[in-house]
Amino acid sequence: MKVCLKSRRIGLSWAEAAKSVNKGMRRNGQSTYYIGYNLDMARQFIVDCGWWIKRWQVIGTRWDESVVRDADKDIITFRIRLSSGNEIVALSSRPTNLRGKKGRVIIDEAAHHDSLQELIDAALALLMWGGQVSIISTHFGVESRFYELVNEIKEGKKNYSYHEIPFLAAVDEGLFRQIQKVSGKPYSAEIEQDWIKTTYEYYGTGAGQELDCIPSQGGAGIVFNRTWFPIVDSAPEGGVTVRFWDLAATAAAVNAKACFTAGVKMRFVDNKWWVLDVIMEQVSPTEGDKLLHYTAARDGQWTKVRWELEGGSAGKRDEAHIKILLGGYDVGAVKPLGDKVTRARPFARESMSGNVLLVRANWNDRYLDCLNSFPMGVIDPVDASTGAFAELTTATPRARVGTYHY
Repeated sequence: MKVCLKSRRIGLSWAEAAKSVNKGMRRNGQSTYYIGYNLDMARQFIVDCGWWIKRWQVIGTRWDESVVRDADKDIITFRIRLSSGNEIVALSSRPTNLRGKKGRVIIDEAAHHDSLQELIDAALALLMWGGQVSIISTHFGVESRFYELVNEIKEGKKNYSYHEIPFLAAVDEGLFRQIQKVSGKPYSAEIEQDWIKTTYEYYGTGAGQELDCIPSQGGAGIVFNRTWFPIVDSAPEGGVTVRFWDLAATAAAVNAKACFTAGVKMRFVDNKWWVLDVIMEQVSPTEGDKLLHYTAARDGQWTKVRWELEGGSAGKRDEAHIKILLGGYDVGAVKPLGDKVTRARPFARESMSGNVLLVRANWNDRYLDCLNSFPMGVIDPVDASTGAFAELTTATPRARVGTYHY
């Protein structure tokens, strides 16, 4: 059982792909079962394994992508079958998928898995048959099971092999030299120092967690990091679009720091989530009605309108009122499940993978500030974002596969 706390983007998954091929191509070797937390990670790991297969000229390989029907969702599995009889499989993160398996297990970005301890428990059975379990991850706050696991190892409570690779240690081992070599660019100590400085500036307040293996304790960067969100000039057409509202209504004249009425327009297309528009206003209930009606007309009838259903009779009354107000539009209230941070984590996972993009507009900086300070700052736009993300994930089968079942 190996556990590695690491900086982001240092090439450890790439190295695990090499080891998977190396072990798998031998007749007395082992199969490898890779578990990432989303579809892109699974696909990329198989692609990396394919690179090594081509590099080492491994013959007799077969590739397949299969869809497993399971209740109300589809689960995609990627597989490489080697002539040795071993295989490399990218599985979903359900613990039951490891039952009856023999070989190696890789749990990648473990801090972001919802059921990490259940995965570990299931993987332990493979050790009885000479297998190996590699748990690798960047930190994701002090509340994650991965953070607890690291501390248990350091305190001697777990007899696992422990490794820690912060960013600067990876640079000392030649990370930047290799990057320059692969890209065909020259290397010098001066260029390396400039690159290190630029990298830390890019991650900003999240550098401690993302680069230095220091978990966020709270405040900026605890769930999101503003550097995760590419800003683009436009989003592709098609897909499903939803405007999700957090309907906190407080006029600025009453309390300038009170709740915001926030509406996030988001689209799922090309296996990515595109944030098209963000509204953040402090308005009275009457002004809020006007804002909803005006925005729905501007968005058009192809955009679904959803909002967070408040508890009790007040929530039902608001639901009936909005359905009348927005007659003719696809509207509906959604009951939230779990606390705000728990609801935000699936959105944060896809954001960290670069799968959430913002369309360039004057709201970008203000919105990124809210994300980066969540859950300590203004949370209403983040609540609306996680609501829109969840609605698109539920409504779109491909999104369900990529988000919740890998």
